[in-house]
Amino acid sequence: MPALITCPHCGREINPRFTFCPFCNGRVVKAAPLKEPFCPRCGLKLVPFKREDFELDLCASCGGLWLDRTEFHALTSEANVYKEETVKEEYSRPALPRAEDILYLECVRCGQIMTRKNFARISGVIIDECGRHGIWLDAGELEKIRHFIGDGGLERAQDREIERNRQELKDLAMTVQDTAFTHKLIHFWDWKRWFWGGRIRG
Repeated sequence: MPALITCPHCGREINPRFTFCPFCNGRVVKAAPLKEPFCPRCGLKLVPFKREDFELDLCASCGGLWLDRTEFHALTSEANVYKEETVKEEYSRPALPRAEDILYLECVRCGQIMTRKNFARISGVIIDECGRHGIWLDAGELEKIRHFIGDGGLERAQDREIERNRQELKDLAMTVQDTAFTHKLIHFWDWKRWFWGGRIRG
């Protein structure tokens, strides 16, 4: 175990691997400076792009967008989408990429490998996300996400999640019932074996 260090905020001894003190939540390790934003696909420097009240980062070559977490959540909120968008046709889910075509991208701001996620689990739009800094969207993906939301996609995703949770609870209840029944059966046969065994021996 590494030698403990003293938290500069509350003075308690903590593990040197902690970024935040578990006692006072103060930052222990100074955050690494953020990189200048470059496209994770083309390598070109991103340029400011104004959308509504937000200044996003755009790749002028491939059309990809970098959004910090606040920007992404604002532009993909139901309130924002319903206010701005008029759905003219039903959303069509794009095909998921083949395994051999998958490329994991580095975060625009810290250089760490990002996580790939299917937005809302059922949209078919695969986003690249850094848990600390933001989301990378390839060209056209923001519009696809907003189309998905405008066509009621988040409601369908929520309904599916509710149904999945309900089924898991039902399966759990059945498992508990089966376990209880098995225990009762075992105890019954133990008692029967004791009763008849005792009588036979007597």
